[in-house]
Amino acid sequence: MRALVIGGTGFVGLNIVDALLEAGATVTVTRRKQSVTVLVRKRPVNLVDASLEEPEKLKRAMSDCDVVYLAGAYYPRYSINLQASLELGVQGVANVCAAARAASVPRLVYTSTIATLASSPDYRFADERDVLPSMPTDSVYRAVKWAMEQEVESARRAGLDAVTLLPGGCIGPGDLRLGTGSVIAGVVRGLLPWWVDGRVNIVDVGDVARAHVAAGSKTPGTRYAIAGHSLRVLELLQTIARRYGGTVPDLELSADEARARALVDELAAAPQKGRVPIPREFVDMAVHGQRVSNARVEMELGLSLTPLEQALDRAHAWLSRFGFVPRPASKEAMNEHV
Repeated sequence: MRALVIGGTGFVGLNIVDALLEAGATVTVTRRKQSVTVLVRKRPVNLVDASLEEPEKLKRAMSDCDVVYLAGAYYPRYSINLQASLELGVQGVANVCAAARAASVPRLVYTSTIATLASSPDYRFADERDVLPSMPTDSVYRAVKWAMEQEVESARRAGLDAVTLLPGGCIGPGDLRLGTGSVIAGVVRGLLPWWVDGRVNIVDVGDVARAHVAAGSKTPGTRYAIAGHSLRVLELLQTIARRYGGTVPDLELSADEARARALVDELAAAPQKGRVPIPREFVDMAVHGQRVSNARVEMELGLSLTPLEQALDRAHAWLSRFGFVPRPASKEAMNEHV
């Protein structure tokens, strides 16, 4: 199998690359001028220069590919400018879909998020049937992800063979930019100033990668949720502190207070492209969080989920290896927190 991974230098994309290589695929990875390639260069892959803004380069990169993975769609770093984020996100996905159709790609696999799911009825978990009927404009992150997913759905209706995967919050090796892994680092280092109640879904990035590889072959579905493990925010923070040490903040904010606090922090950080302790995106995911079923991806793609504690351990080990959290003094010392 010949696969192209757009976003293969990033967290989820790099893990998709590893899963593809393990499956025996020949892998090509796109890179932008600003891409961090230190990890992907250690893999036996072909690197090609192409960005989401360069449809002709994308088309050439897709030539003769059996499957294209779009794991590097636009990700709004700050929840500040909805319109600008929408324009960047939708145009990039539109360029990929157009290039895939022009190159006669047999299948496109798109990485979205469970944040695009609508609220489910009280009597069941949310699943692939729950589609938001309109853009959730109260959240920049959710709005952009919803709009980009709609672009893929439009291309699919126009004839593109496309499958969309909806992961929960991914943790594990390769998280150089600290996405959901920032929660682990924040607790262990005692850097979280507050928390907000809500529900989060945590999934091992290796599981997400294997689901992508399975979705690259012919499957009966067009959308697969791989949410992972559902738990309350406080339960997650306490589990991290218990296993690896650290501090759970005493200050709990309401949803409105958390949104306002996160926005103020992002407005202050954006001019210097700095990080914030808790991004608005995390607040939105937690406040709108719900239990999500993994049944379809388990039954149709044959996926077995990594246990939560094992996923957390894998993520913590990687974060400690790269200096995001202190290394455990010894294996025995780490086991004291388990």
